[in-house]
Amino acid sequence: MAEYAILLDTRFCTGCNTCFYKCVQENRLHDVAANGNTRTLVYINDKGMYHHRCMHCLDPVCVANCPKQALTKSEYGPVLWDESLCIKCQTCVEVCPFHIPMFDETQKKIVKCSMCAHRNFAENKDAVPACVEACPTGALTFGERKAIVEQAQKLAADFKLHIYGLEENGGTSLLILTKEDPAAVGYPEVEKKAAAGGGGKSPAVIGGAVAGGAAVVAAAYVGLKKYAERRNQVENDDKK
Repeated sequence: MAEYAILLDTRFCTGCNTCFYKCVQENRLHDVAANGNTRTLVYINDKGMYHHRCMHCLDPVCVANCPKQALTKSEYGPVLWDESLCIKCQTCVEVCPFHIPMFDETQKKIVKCSMCAHRNFAENKDAVPACVEACPTGALTFGERKAIVEQAQKLAADFKLHIYGLEENGGTSLLILTKEDPAAVGYPEVEKKAAAGGGGKSPAVIGGAVAGGAAVVAAAYVGLKKYAERRNQVENDDKK
């Protein structure tokens, strides 16, 4: 199965946030957005624009650290969250090097982009994510990751652009082209390493640092403790 990705060329982004509005409409996220949580949002600052959206890492740290496997990396690209398995421990919020997952306290759910996987683009070749479909300037492009990488590299070479996401955290399924230094406009400085190619397993991390054996045990204990606390809360609510 082909692996898909999104290319964001910020030279053509006007900061209109049409992607945000379309995402809210597509995924019925009106209440979540009202609480200040979003799957995608463009922040405009003095030095440029920062797009806050899931990078869909090839080897996601959030997947490696989720104690209940509520997060998975699909073979076709997106990192997906299963609400039925999630215990709301917020480990993914803590360990993501890109600071992407949000926890909506009111709705009690993790908020992150799914790359509109419900549109079934893995089988329907005409389907694209809602944000890509709605972008009025063509700043977003969607396609097979191999072609997206080649396109990003060519544009970066031709126009002296930075590529964010090609090597950060071992590579991602969202590549971002910027004129400015990505860190200067707000993108987190994430360790660069050779692309893992997907399918592998990221090491467990705590607070963004790779964890040793003892730390992994400690993290597992914390995850289980949060799970037990959450289970007791649900049981008490049921009794009431």
